[in-house]
Amino acid sequence: MRMELKLSPELEARVDDWAVKSGRPGEELIVELLDEYFDDCDDADRLEALIQAGKMGTTPASIVHKELEELAAVGS
Repeated sequence: MRMELKLSPELEARVDDWAVKSGRPGEELIVELLDEYFDDCDDADRLEALIQAGKMGTTPASIVHKELEELAAVGS
């Protein structure tokens, strides 16, 4: 499949910058990023299904933040 994408000037500049930094063609980076994005979406769908089915627990963000603050205080 061949596809043509029209990027905003800002996004094109970012792709060009990362292409220079990585030494890889911008087109290759775009394809890799799309692939990673879809993999992340698939992972999120699987996790959501596990949570909805009660097979995976969750922790409220407020508890996680509190625990991180406590750890930061210990490390200071």
